[in-house]
Amino acid sequence: MTIISIEGASAVGKTSTSAELAASHGAFHIPEINTWWKERPNPEYREWWFERQADRWRIAQEKQENHSFVVIDIDLFQPFWYNWAYDFTLFDNQSLEFVADFYRKLLVDKKIGFPDRYYLLGCSEEELRKRKEADSSRRRGGFEMNLQFIKPQRHYFEAINKEVPGLVNFIDSVSINKNVKEILAAIPGTPSKHTYSIDLFDFIVDWLSRNKADQFR
Repeated sequence: MTIISIEGASAVGKTSTSAELAASHGAFHIPEINTWWKERPNPEYREWWFERQADRWRIAQEKQENHSFVVIDIDLFQPFWYNWAYDFTLFDNQSLEFVADFYRKLLVDKKIGFPDRYYLLGCSEEELRKRKEADSSRRRGGFEMNLQFIKPQRHYFEAINKEVPGLVNFIDSVSINKNVKEILAAIPGTPSKHTYSIDLFDFIVDWLSRNKADQFR
């Protein structure tokens, strides 16, 4: 079976595209952490978000048995590139080493894995702002701040796609219907070989350690 992940900036259409794939094409949509886990521990410990990403992977594994494919809304490995995009100054200054050490254990134990394919949605900042203003159903806190990761994120996924050709599809997010058509046309037909790849994991950690997000802004 197939597990895919949809990424991109706030208001680019990740959730709407994921929901349409679930509603019309038999997929199971796994939303972002904030949607499913409303309650958090107080105080919130540093690994809580990582554990929830592992929970999302477990659910994806379970749901793929009874659905045509599973759509993970926002990358399970987001803590790597998101923290990197802000020079590891967020979330109590979580370092790359801290994130990598925790995730490595999850990967080795097969409690988290890479999707069969990533789909990175993109559009202009002007269009993102228009979409944000037109959608009153979501607050989108931190919208302006999150615009800063768009270019670094693109370079990160381009690097991954160079390391594992075909792992990432880049989609110009013009409309939800177009996104859906492009995703369906590129759904992998065979099981992936990189699901629990330590080599890919090590590549990501090394690439992030050698490149600064600021050089891509």
